[in-house]
Amino acid sequence: MKKLFLCLLLVIFSGSLMAAAGPHFDNRLKDHPSPYLAMHGEDPVHWQSWGEEAVQLAKKLNRPLFISSGYFSCHWCHVMQRESYRDPEVAKILNTWFIPVKVDRELNPALDSHLIEFVQLTRGRAGWPLNVFLTPEGYPVVGITYLPKDRFLALLTQLRDRWQSDPDELRRLAQDALDEWRSMRQPADVPVSPEVPVAPKFVEQAGKLMDELSGGFGEQNKFPMTPQMRALLKVRVQVKGRKNLDEFLRLTLDNMAGQGMHDLIGGGFFRYVVDPGWQTPHYEKMLYDNAQLASLYLQAATAFSEPRYRATAFETLDFMLREMWRDNHFISSFSAVDAQGREGAYYLWDEETLRKILTDKELTLVKTAWFDAVAAQSEWGKLPRWQLTMDEIAHRTGQPEGAIKHRLEVIREKMLKARAARSLPADNKGLAAWNGLALSALADAVGAGGSEAYRETGDQLASYLATKLWDGKRLGRALDAGKVLADGTVQDYAMVAKGLQDWVSVSGDEQYAEIASELVKIAWKRFYRKNRWLESDMPLIPMLDGKLALDDNPLPSATALVAGLSLDMEGLQNNKPVQKLVTTHLDQVRSRLSDSIFWYASYVEWLDRN
Repeated sequence: MKKLFLCLLLVIFSGSLMAAAGPHFDNRLKDHPSPYLAMHGEDPVHWQSWGEEAVQLAKKLNRPLFISSGYFSCHWCHVMQRESYRDPEVAKILNTWFIPVKVDRELNPALDSHLIEFVQLTRGRAGWPLNVFLTPEGYPVVGITYLPKDRFLALLTQLRDRWQSDPDELRRLAQDALDEWRSMRQPADVPVSPEVPVAPKFVEQAGKLMDELSGGFGEQNKFPMTPQMRALLKVRVQVKGRKNLDEFLRLTLDNMAGQGMHDLIGGGFFRYVVDPGWQTPHYEKMLYDNAQLASLYLQAATAFSEPRYRATAFETLDFMLREMWRDNHFISSFSAVDAQGREGAYYLWDEETLRKILTDKELTLVKTAWFDAVAAQSEWGKLPRWQLTMDEIAHRTGQPEGAIKHRLEVIREKMLKARAARSLPADNKGLAAWNGLALSALADAVGAGGSEAYRETGDQLASYLATKLWDGKRLGRALDAGKVLADGTVQDYAMVAKGLQDWVSVSGDEQYAEIASELVKIAWKRFYRKNRWLESDMPLIPMLDGKLALDDNPLPSATALVAGLSLDMEGLQNNKPVQKLVTTHLDQVRSRLSDSIFWYASYVEWLDRN
């Protein structure tokens, strides 16, 4: 694949030829219901929405497609917009020689996943903003992430000239690259006996990636890795070395909740931290992270008989209900930057601001408990993080723990009230899959004895998913003014089905079990073809032939959820065609993906059960 990519680069970055331009067209994104797309509605770039019309326009004018995918709370998406997409020189080239298309990756996850994989294969890494040039037929040519304006302009010019000089050669190389990419998708069989449990291999692979000093996985940025953490909690009693595994799990849970990834003032978790010690967050807050982490901490509270984890879970759900709940569903995310474009400023504090809202004694206590003595890394101030344990604070201040907890809660309420006056942009889309995860978290909380507010919210959310997004035949991914904004993907069918099924367990409302069963059957029918899973069944460009299974990324594997629901749900356990599909699928996952099972953690339970 990289060899073909180099051939493409050699063709692109050689020669220069100008040709006459075709007709102009307008920016179609103004007032778009997606906040991410709407924020590009005033760009001088003539952005088109992703759809059949844009693809046909590229073919009609014989221009390359330029697809730029991102999301509302992405910091570098905002930077590239400011530097490049609002620049008249960049806009002129894009408008004249390309068909520029802006994509909200949260509305089109299948397309985004396809292009992300291309950029990872050809560049070695990928992220957002994700920018890919394709032939008018939809064959990827070159992909990049963020580039400064001067480098982006140089690339645009070189691509323009090469396309005008020899488009057929670019088409041929791009199609050959897609064919090679397709062949790479075929995983080799791994000799595995069905009788050999997968859990020990999963724990062994996890062990190679564990940071035993700080918790979490890897040695650079730290992500929650919630699907892997949940799988480890489930299998911990089945494997050797349980004490060391328990220590790792508790260390990770404690550092995620006690350091920079957790919002100590308002509750909830940031998307990840940019250092191995969990100190400095990347300040987006995503619904899918918080929903999954609420469930994770409730699971951990039971596994370790630890009330602190239960409190963290409920605090996370309280944040979701207080700040993300809108019109019977949860919104998608909060931006990393505030309304003034300052990254993290919404969450940061300087001493001058604290002095205005706290007494001298409160300021002394909060500096001891939550703020270190090191100079702030940001001009906007410091992020509150636990500096000492409650016992250490009590010893240092000479006050009883109960009194300190009460005083800190009063301080937290003051800071939360002051922070509410600040402005933080939100992406108010209600995505089906992410709300399915939230419904599962609410069910877990009700089952754990949580407040009545969780049950009331869960009832409203279940009804929204079952009556607004589901029309009895198809599931919408999101709505705008009652109209479907995007069709459901396999992710949506799987996570909404799981959420509804989980809600049945605490509500007893069997109508949701029937809908969940129907969603699972449709998922098999629409997205599982020739033993491969498609993320969307309506691609507008040549995609690959699907995947053997979807991996665990920040979200749990949708295909593992479909398989697990098929085994667990009463309405499907006696459905012979579905059970045959499950058996075939799990056998293939076992035989072909066991050597990378860490990245398919959601399958471990079902592989060892089936």
